[in-house]
Amino acid sequence: MLPEYNLAPHLEQTHGSDVQRDATGLDDYDMPSFLKTRKKLSKSVTRHFLPSNLSISLPMRSRGSRAMWRQAYMNVTAYALYEPVLCSWASTFVAFLLTLLIVWMVAHVRQVQDPDKELLPWREMCAKQPAFVNAAVEQVEPVDLLVGVLTTDAKFERRSVIRDTYMRHTVPKHASSGRPLGNVQVKFILGRPRREYAERVAMEMELYNDIVVLDIKETQWSRKTYEFFRWAAENATVPVLVPGKPTTPSKNLVRIGQQAYEVRWKLVDYVLKADDDAFIVLDELERRLRALPRHLLHWGYKIADWFMGGELYALSYDLVEFIARSQDIARWPSLKEDEQVAQWLRLHPQANNVTWAPEHCWIYDHPRAKTPYAHGFLFPNLVNAIKHEYVQGLSEEEIVRRGGAKHAWSYSTTTRWGMPYRSPQRGMSMEESVEALVEGGGRWNRRWHRTTQDVDAPPTMPQTEALLMANTSRLISPSHDPELGLAVYAQEVPTHTRLEGVGAARESHVWGPPMYEYAKTLRSERYVNDTLGGTVAVHFLKKEVWFYETMLALVGTRHTWPLGSAANAWRMYNSPSVQPYSQTYSWIAVS
Repeated sequence: MLPEYNLAPHLEQTHGSDVQRDATGLDDYDMPSFLKTRKKLSKSVTRHFLPSNLSISLPMRSRGSRAMWRQAYMNVTAYALYEPVLCSWASTFVAFLLTLLIVWMVAHVRQVQDPDKELLPWREMCAKQPAFVNAAVEQVEPVDLLVGVLTTDAKFERRSVIRDTYMRHTVPKHASSGRPLGNVQVKFILGRPRREYAERVAMEMELYNDIVVLDIKETQWSRKTYEFFRWAAENATVPVLVPGKPTTPSKNLVRIGQQAYEVRWKLVDYVLKADDDAFIVLDELERRLRALPRHLLHWGYKIADWFMGGELYALSYDLVEFIARSQDIARWPSLKEDEQVAQWLRLHPQANNVTWAPEHCWIYDHPRAKTPYAHGFLFPNLVNAIKHEYVQGLSEEEIVRRGGAKHAWSYSTTTRWGMPYRSPQRGMSMEESVEALVEGGGRWNRRWHRTTQDVDAPPTMPQTEALLMANTSRLISPSHDPELGLAVYAQEVPTHTRLEGVGAARESHVWGPPMYEYAKTLRSERYVNDTLGGTVAVHFLKKEVWFYETMLALVGTRHTWPLGSAANAWRMYNSPSVQPYSQTYSWIAVS
């Protein structure tokens, strides 16, 4: 403990009897010699102030809590004069402890409030949700949608991947012609682009016609969503054809047979907000909304019985119009957007009549995501099996295998809570590794690799039989099939002869229509003869390659291989299989 020292006599000797009123610090009085010595030894530039009432000496002479606190303060200040460097270190240490305490308290509060502490019982949710029967909406007219994908100016690669995957290959198609319909629009929603990205964004807008730039500073909070809804209330339209008028210029007319039409724009039935890390199966989405009311509707993945998750949700057009015109919402602070939309809808005059249509089975996170909503890619045939086991109950052995009763209905063959995904076996081809991400193990569950016994295994053929001579077309002119686009020879043609020194003739796989035929069979099996609806959206795709994985799992290659040249529909002779390299996401071809 510090020796008690009475400063009052020294202060009175230096400053007179008015020391109580006038003394404000220790810099203007004559310190005792030992204090001066310690002051000289200190390299600190600390300036220390004392209270104006300096007639109270350091020893406590009065009782009471106020005097006790004053005495403690005087002791600390005196010690700070003796050891300023040590006091600085002590203050830093105390501040560090306080910071740790605050961080711990914030983390603890978040942990208590966060409901996502383990995998959700998705199996139970799928078992309880009625199956979506496609036949129920076949006679219902398609609905018009605008899907706004909120993104930022710098995400060029993400937009390109989305265009190459679900925007191109999952749009609704005409039942007879197979051509894409025009009732679903997908637009990328941006704020004002920064200077370094402005020119490239403008080039994208001109090239693809799928970008909307809002006149706001870029933000991920609810203000951007609000401005998007304001824009959509006036501009969310799809083109339609109406009979042309005699006065309509011919260049504005579209002719179908003998009838002339002109283009008009119709407001959509639903406006959807989506994140740019979600893969949306657009035709499944359109069918789901076709079965729901056109007015006072809010659809999506409902979280904590409170709000729809921001990865994908829909509002009927009348609700979008209400949000855009509400003065109360216009003054609303910019906060977390998905939670705010729920608050906005509670301001609606008919809030009690708004239909909240939750989708808990067919919206989920990517199998590689370490989130409570993640599991393998789902198909209706597996969900049917889950419904059956939910009714029949699980055996004791199965409950134990799934980790106990608590985890039996959140069990996944691909995802472990809080742990990164691990491939079930090394050396898998790309096709095999994607199949392993299917819930239940996919086609090659437990053996994981394709074999020559598979029904769609490609046949092998010697090189001398498979390869024809390069100059054959000069000797025998082929025709070209209008459907396949391939050259057709009417007679046998010379085969390739091995050149000297090249090596022995090899046998290799020949890929072709048998694989396509089985792809149709596999899809029919998984979608129960196309009678049931499946996955609507997969969320939390944080890497571009995850979009391609999802595309391969849910859509396959039947629509992507034939793009461009007709030759793309056939894998080249002796083409190597493709494998992911290590646990990075680089892609290499290995023979």
